[in-house]
Amino acid sequence: MTAAAADDVRTMTLSHRERKRVRTWTAIHLAAAEAAARHTRLSEITVETIAEQAEVSPRTFFNYFRSKEDAVLGLSSPVIDDAVADGFDFTPGDDLVEKVTFLLLAVFRAAASRRAIGYDEYIALMDRHPELARRRFQHIDDVEAVVAELVTERLAATPPADGAPMPASKVEGAADMIVTVAGALMRSALRPLLTAPGKTEADADSVLRRTCLLFREVTRP
Repeated sequence: MTAAAADDVRTMTLSHRERKRVRTWTAIHLAAAEAAARHTRLSEITVETIAEQAEVSPRTFFNYFRSKEDAVLGLSSPVIDDAVADGFDFTPGDDLVEKVTFLLLAVFRAAASRRAIGYDEYIALMDRHPELARRRFQHIDDVEAVVAELVTERLAATPPADGAPMPASKVEGAADMIVTVAGALMRSALRPLLTAPGKTEADADSVLRRTCLLFREVTRP
């Protein structure tokens, strides 16, 4: 077998493996969502029941989801796509908080991008089980932790406008502060989307931009 042929085989194998992972992920997610729709309380549902319905083992369940709540919501562990990370930097004059807020939104969306149930069903499940809505907002904490690492790196590499570099000892604290404020703005923007008539997460960009504008008006009179 030539080297090129071997590479083709490896590519096909990896592609098959990824397709299998997507099918398994989806089966678990749908089984969890269906169970949540049938029961009044999530406490009545076990990981073992979801795994059995999805025809996987409980061990396999935890290879894909950290909890039954994450399985119902279709939440994956947040990661920053290489293309997103490569395109993210700070330049003089940037509104750092707003820029990080939209980075948080992008990572948050990516972590739920595989969701296999409709938006109305998604909202209905959170209405039925309030702990799901709480978990959804807790997920922003997970997103913040991932984003904070990138923000720290970019902040350390950003040439200061006044020519005086930020001391390394302050970079991490500054990054945490920016991400914390950005996370608060994102929560403020997303929460009404769960209850506002006719609104969906597709409206998040415009709502988030207005929230950032209001924040600037309040903090920079």
